[in-house]
Amino acid sequence: MNLPEEYRRHLRSGGVAIWAVVGAPVLVTGLQSPTANGGWRALAAWVAALLFFGATFRGATRARGESNRAASLAMIAGQTIAALLLLALPPCFGLEAALLVLVALELGAFLSRRAAVAWIAAQSAAFAAITWAQWGWHWAVVLAFAYSSFQLIADATTRLFIESAAARARLIELNAELEATRELLAQSTRNDERARIARDLHDVLGHHLTALSLNLEIASHLTQGDAMARVETAQSVTRLLLGDVRAVVGELRQSASLDIAAALAKLAAGIPRPRIHIEVAAGVVIDDPVAGEVVLRCAQEIVTNTVRHAQAENLWLGVTQSESGIEIHARDDGRGAGAVRAGGGLSGMRDRFEKRGGAFSVETAPGRGFSLKAILPLAGGAS
Repeated sequence: MNLPEEYRRHLRSGGVAIWAVVGAPVLVTGLQSPTANGGWRALAAWVAALLFFGATFRGATRARGESNRAASLAMIAGQTIAALLLLALPPCFGLEAALLVLVALELGAFLSRRAAVAWIAAQSAAFAAITWAQWGWHWAVVLAFAYSSFQLIADATTRLFIESAAARARLIELNAELEATRELLAQSTRNDERARIARDLHDVLGHHLTALSLNLEIASHLTQGDAMARVETAQSVTRLLLGDVRAVVGELRQSASLDIAAALAKLAAGIPRPRIHIEVAAGVVIDDPVAGEVVLRCAQEIVTNTVRHAQAENLWLGVTQSESGIEIHARDDGRGAGAVRAGGGLSGMRDRFEKRGGAFSVETAPGRGFSLKAILPLAGGAS
């Protein structure tokens, strides 16, 4: 489970505020009465524990902190230990237990609900033991019960926010995919209508004009004088009209290719993060709607995988055309991986290309992002 960037910012700013509120009273009191509550050594140890908590909190909530789950959990464990030390040391002011709630706010991003509850129970038990030793059993029971409830609520709040953010991101992805698919469908519908009009012009009007031209040719051999000139004029106009019809039919058929750049632009426009840079080379022509759908579905899967797994800031997606067919190139600046694990999305893309005689390859390395290259042959070769 990933920690959304918006939640991370609020957690860090709120955490720093809580950390400062916890530390300020003890520092002010300790500086005013340095010999009270254990003296300078106890105050120095308390301040060291406070600084350690701040450092580990910063490390656990830094950008992309979830990319190394073990390190993040170690830092959260360090926060728990630091908070308990702050409670156990003599300068304790009583506000330090709020840091345990701050720890609980982080657990939802790294642990299952059951593991987080166990963690909260363990640190609450340690808090109760420390409070019992310092202030008696009645305070231990009351404070441990109250702060354990706060911690459970904090963990539930984090999970709810993460689930809501994931659902919102998925909705954005689906809407972007829908917009791109709708654009491709609209283009396909327009192209089908152009093809129908071109076919009707060619089959009906073209047929009649050809018949008219043949009849005028016959009439030109049967007439003389002024009538002959009129027939020749009509025959010339008929030839020009037939040429215009053929030109219009040819233009309609040539314009019936899919504008894949417009569909990809629709897809990129609906994704706020990462930034998607689309580059479609001039002259890319896809006449086959099925091939256009394969290219679009491949682009959708690339975007989906980047959004969900890459933790990238940028995705570069390019489409070119060569003698081999349509070539798709994609790369991101995400975290990468040690090996490519072909899930359902990658396997589906590979199948789409290989069924049409194409090629598909993915490269990655830790810290170097993902790069993809796919080639889709087109019927009849390059246009």
